[in-house]
Amino acid sequence: MKCAKCGTDNPDSKNVCTKCGNFLYSANPKNRHPLTAEQKSARRVARVKGATLGCLWTFLIVLGVFVFLGVIIFLLFRFVFPPDFIDFLAPAASSVFDTTS
Repeated sequence: MKCAKCGTDNPDSKNVCTKCGNFLYSANPKNRHPLTAEQKSARRVARVKGATLGCLWTFLIVLGVFVFLGVIIFLLFRFVFPPDFIDFLAPAASSVFDTTS
């Protein structure tokens, strides 16, 4: 494809001129090549696969954050906070779990 700005001859696979960087294809579709059915199908499969992997990674990251926060909260209540602090937070809940009466 010939560049409209500088006249350099570029390969058909390029979107910009290798010499001046000008876009080879304009916004109007007169010089664009339509995709074949196989290319459309391959693009559709790639989009679905990419979206599925993106959702999976997002789910795994969110799950990992919740597990990490759960471990941190467990360690805080187990080793950092004194036992009477838990009673201070929920006095009614401690009476529910009290088995001495």
